[in-house]
Amino acid sequence: MPRKHLVASQTNKKQQMQAKIWLKLAKEIKAAAKVGGPNIDANPRLKAAVDKALANNLSRESIERNISGAAKDPANMTSVVYECYGPNGTQFIVTALTDNTNRTASNLRGYLGKINGQIARPNSVKIFFDNYAEFILLKNAKTNEDSILESLLAFNVVDIKEHEDNYEVLVDPNQFYDAKKALVDAGFSIHSGEVKLVAQDKKDITDEKILEKLERFLDSCEDDDDIQSVVHNLL
Repeated sequence: MPRKHLVASQTNKKQQMQAKIWLKLAKEIKAAAKVGGPNIDANPRLKAAVDKALANNLSRESIERNISGAAKDPANMTSVVYECYGPNGTQFIVTALTDNTNRTASNLRGYLGKINGQIARPNSVKIFFDNYAEFILLKNAKTNEDSILESLLAFNVVDIKEHEDNYEVLVDPNQFYDAKKALVDAGFSIHSGEVKLVAQDKKDITDEKILEKLERFLDSCEDDDDIQSVVHNLL
């Protein structure tokens, strides 16, 4: 394939992925507003959805349009969580927002079947995950563990992990917004921040064939319009 066609193909794929992310974010905003009302300050689920949408560059116009249109939307969406087992001790928690739970469960079973996985009983997987406020801080000259801890002295910091390009910071989930403000005020560049489930122990899968299957499973979940997110215990 000529280079210009390859670049165009890669660009189109990125645009398609971004469009799918925006679609799922808009779907969550509309569902949150419909259930809890359009007042962001009085609706924690909506506030979290809007924050995540802004972090992913969804326009404010689109956000406001989905909030205002939520009450008129005839679709009845159900939020459902599936706890799943995969091969080699892998675990997944799949969150979906759907108007047909039978369709969603059937599709998920199909994806899991390709990795010899299955949907588990409620709370049989969640017990191996903890709820934290997670911040990913981009590295720069002033970003290090000491400077991060100094900016968060007033907060319950659970863990700080250094990666190649960033720091992963875990904080008490009830302190999310105050901790985020403290990090911003201290001048850190926050790549992402959200309250999420984090695995207590991570699995390091080295078998290439299993890794390929797991990547295809995650890709299938990402491509599924009903599935909003997947958290897992993969390293």
